[in-house]
Amino acid sequence: MIKLIAVCAVSAFTGVMIQKSRAQDQELKIGVVAAESGSFVSAGNTIVAAARLASQQINDSGGINVGGKTYKIKLYIRDNRTDVNVTIAAARELVNDIGVTAIWGTETHDFSVSMAKITGSAKVLQFSGNSSLGAVLDDKSVAPGGWLHYTFQTEPQEWQRSGSTAEGVLTLLTPLLPHPPQHSVVFVGNDATGQYLSSHYVKALEARGQKVDLVKYPPDTTDFSPLLTRIKGLNPDIVHFWYNGDSTLTAFPQALKLDVAPSYFLFGVDPGIYQQRQLKSDKPVTLSCVPVCWGASPSPVVQEYFKKYFDLGASKGPQSSVSLLYYDYFFMYAKALEKVGSIDKPDQIVDALLSMSYQGVVSPVPLTFNVHHQVTFATQVSLVKPGTSDQFVSTIQQPPPSPPPGDPGG
Repeated sequence: MIKLIAVCAVSAFTGVMIQKSRAQDQELKIGVVAAESGSFVSAGNTIVAAARLASQQINDSGGINVGGKTYKIKLYIRDNRTDVNVTIAAARELVNDIGVTAIWGTETHDFSVSMAKITGSAKVLQFSGNSSLGAVLDDKSVAPGGWLHYTFQTEPQEWQRSGSTAEGVLTLLTPLLPHPPQHSVVFVGNDATGQYLSSHYVKALEARGQKVDLVKYPPDTTDFSPLLTRIKGLNPDIVHFWYNGDSTLTAFPQALKLDVAPSYFLFGVDPGIYQQRQLKSDKPVTLSCVPVCWGASPSPVVQEYFKKYFDLGASKGPQSSVSLLYYDYFFMYAKALEKVGSIDKPDQIVDALLSMSYQGVVSPVPLTFNVHHQVTFATQVSLVKPGTSDQFVSTIQQPPPSPPPGDPGG
C-alpha cells in the first residue's frame, strides 16, 4: 500500500511538473503578411507555408530558450490580397493591436516599403524577400534611429540577382542558337516592381553585349497577343519574360503560338511547374528560380527541404522556391533572441543578426547580413531541352562582384 501511495505521489508530482513546464512556455508573436489572394498569390502562399514549416520545426524541437524562458512561436497570418492599403492595415493591426515582435513579408516589393514605415517606428523587426529594398537600405536608413534599422532584406540585391540571372540565361542559350544572341526584349508588367526590377536586368544584359528593348504590359493583362506581335516585329534573339510568374504562364503559350522568337527566358517559373503543365517548345527555353528550384533541386539539402515543405500541404506552384527567402530567417531570428536573452531588446537583436553567420538551406555558403541588412547568394537557371517538358540542365550562377555600368546598385 505504501509503495502504491509512493508511486501515485511520484506520478502526481510528475504531472504537476509537466503542467508547470507547459505553463512556463511563453508565446512569441510573429506576424506574416502575404498575398493569399490577388495577382501575386503564387508567391504569397509560399511565405505562409515557409512560416508554418519553420515555426512548427522550432516549436517541435522544444521552442526558443530566451533568458531562461521557453518561447513557442504563434503565427498571426494576414492576407494582403495584393493590395497596398490592405497591407498597411494588416501591419498596423499586427504591430498596434496584437503586439508582434517581428513580421515576415510582404513579398510584393513596393508594399514592403510601406510596411517598413510602420514596423520601423514601432521597433518591430521585418524580414522581406524584396530586392527593391536596396533602393532605400543605405547608411542613414539602417543606422540606429533610421526608419529601416529593423528591416532585413532576405534576397540578394537586385543588381546581383539580375547579373547572375543574365549570365546563366546567356550561357545556357548561346550554344543552341545559330549565332551568339545580340538582341533581347524584356517583357515586363508595368507596375512599380516591374519597373524597378527590369531596370537592373536591362543593365545586366547590356553589360553582356545585348541590345535591349523594354516592352511593358498592364499588370492585369490576359490577352498578350497584340504586344507579342509587336515584339515579334522587333526580331529579337531572346524574349525575357520578367518578374511575375503567373502572368508569364499566361503569356508564354501565346508567344509560342505566334512564334515570337528563337528562344525564351521565363523568370520565376520553376521547372517543376513547367513539367506539371506539360509545356513544350521546339525552341530552347530557360527558367530561373528565386533562388533554387523545387522541380530540379540542386542538392540533397534542398530536396529534403522541399519534401518537408510539400508534405505539410504547400502547393507545388510556379514560385514555391520563394519560400526559401523566408524559411532560414526564422532560425536566424531564434538564434539572435537566444544570444540576446530577451525578446524586448530589438536594437541588440539587430546587432546579433548583423554579427551572425548561419548555414541554412537557401545557400551552400553561410548567410550573413552586410551593413545594409542584405544577404548574397547564387541563382539557379535551368534549360529545357527543346521538344520536352521534363528534361532540364541547370547551372548555379554566382552573382557578379560589382554592378554593371550605369547601374547605381541601389
